[in-house]
Amino acid sequence: MTRMAGRTWPASLRGGAAAVLTSIMLLGCAHFSLPERGESTAAVQARMGAPMNVISLPNGGQRWLYSTLPMGREVYHADFDTAGRLESFTQVLDFAHLSRTPVGFTRRQVLDFYGPPYEITEVASFRGKVWTYRFMDDMNLRRLGHLHIDTEGHLAKVMFTDEPTADDFRAF
Repeated sequence: MTRMAGRTWPASLRGGAAAVLTSIMLLGCAHFSLPERGESTAAVQARMGAPMNVISLPNGGQRWLYSTLPMGREVYHADFDTAGRLESFTQVLDFAHLSRTPVGFTRRQVLDFYGPPYEITEVASFRGKVWTYRFMDDMNLRRLGHLHIDTEGHLAKVMFTDEPTADDFRAF
């Protein structure tokens, strides 16, 4: 028997615990690979699972939306041609895309492009809702994109802030 943290562990449990720990560590090393151009809708769905949303594109193809929100920081567009072959797989939850979101976009257009937000809040200085999306900027800093949707259901402005961390100390 082995003594660990004040407990005695039988040899049979030690071997099983070691096997489980090794399996977990190997899973952490597994490589996640994104779909590649030309893959079929079936292949993409087998790899990524069912999309959160499917949108028809003007060219007759489809856009599948995959989101890691609310706790993640990525939203992917899988764009397929009319034959069901992947044309592009793009991460769109970033400063470049958020900052170019057109003022006047409808609530539906925002949902179709980014999916549901991390949170929806209200602020006293704006009449409407503020949809917040978490993302990583180009310097690998955690950021928040705040899309202000007015009472008519249109995007009025986009603002950015740093995402507070547990290490932040903010005395007001």
